[in-house]
Formats: sequence, C-alpha cells, structure tokens
Amino acid sequence: MSADITERARDVTFENDVANKLQDLASTGASAEWLAEFLDEAASHEVLSWQVGEAIAEAVLESSHGVNFPWNVRRDERNPRASLQGADIVGISEEPQGCRLVFGEVKSSSDQSSPPRVVTGKSGLDKQLERLIEDNKLKYALIKWLLARVGEAAGTSFDEALTAFIESEGTSVRFIGVLVRDTPASEKDVSRRGRALGGQVPEPGSVELYAMYMPRPMAEWTGWVAA
Repeated sequence: MSADITERARDVTFENDVANKLQDLASTGASAEWLAEFLDEAASHEVLSWQVGEAIAEAVLESSHGVNFPWNVRRDERNPRASLQGADIVGISEEPQGCRLVFGEVKSSSDQSSPPRVVTGKSGLDKQLERLIEDNKLKYALIKWLLARVGEAAGTSFDEALTAFIESEGTSVRFIGVLVRDTPASEKDVSRRGRALGGQVPEPGSVELYAMYMPRPMAEWTGWVAA
C-alpha cells in the first residue's frame, strides 16, 4: 500500500499539478530557472510520523472499509509544520444500504501502555470521539468544510449522505476511531472503549474503533513516503 500512503501523505498528484501550473507561467529562461530552484526548496517539505499514521489509516479505510475521502486535508495547511484543527477523518461512507457521513479521529503512538495515553488522555481518541458524537456544532462545521471543498465534485453520494443525515434527525453518521501503533497487538487498546462508545450512538449511526499495528518503529514510518 506504499503508493496509496505516499499519495495521501504528500498529496502527490495535486502537488505535481501545482508545479506544472507554475511552470507553464514561467515566460523566460531566467524565471524558469528560478522557479525550479524555488520548487526544489519549497515543495520538499518534511512529512512527520503522525501524518504518515493518518495516511495509513485513510488508505486502509478506503481500500477495505468503504470510506471515500474526497479531499486531502494536506491542502488546507497554511504552515507546513502546524497540525490542523478539527476531525482527522471527514468523508463519505458508501454502503449497499446507502451513503452516510463519516467523522472520526486518528492517533499514532509508540507508547508501550495498553491502551496508550493517546486513547485515554484528556485530549485522546476516546474524548475526541465522544465530542464528535455529542456536539452538533462540530458536525455542522464538518459538513460545511466538506461542502466548501468538494461540493458537486463529490457527486450524488454526498447529497445522499446529507439526506440520510437530515431524515434521521442527525443520527445517520459513521464514527470511526483509528489507533496506529508500532507495538505488539493487544485487544485492550480499543475494545473496551469501543463497546462503551457504541452505546452512545443510536441507529442508524455506528461507531467503530480500529487498531493498526505497523511492522516498523514509528520513527521510521516516514521512510514509507520518502520523496
């Protein structure tokens, strides 16, 4: 899955489109030479381990769990070294019974505890999912974010998901939490919290927690998306 992970972590196709657009506008040899140096320095920004963790989670959810991410959040960065506010997972679930909105969070950790602090802490996966489930203002902000970025480009699936959300009086949402780790697998990481959170979501909504265990230390994850 390295190609999918790299595409998400670096937004490769969009980055190439931006570079090509700028190169098309360089009208002289001198400006083209300067632009090449500019892009070489500016476009080779560092990808952090937690960003690779988010890319891994998205790639697995899209390939195996019917989630479509119509917008890469890397395009929202105004500072390449700053983390973005808001939910990590914002997409559309395409299922045989219809489409639903998908909201969720991703946490990456090499903490040896089980569950790790990124799950149980005050700003951990547990509390963030609870807020997503309970906070209608946050849900509305995420709907506006999706609409502003994809609009008609998302096709009928977005309208179908929004219709289901309205007709269910705000309950037709698929909440997903993902823990990406470099430790031995342990059911304790998410099972207890998954059961507790599941009781807070009325049908047709649902909540799912996944733990994904990587074969390499977290410090080496960036090697999967090396430029």
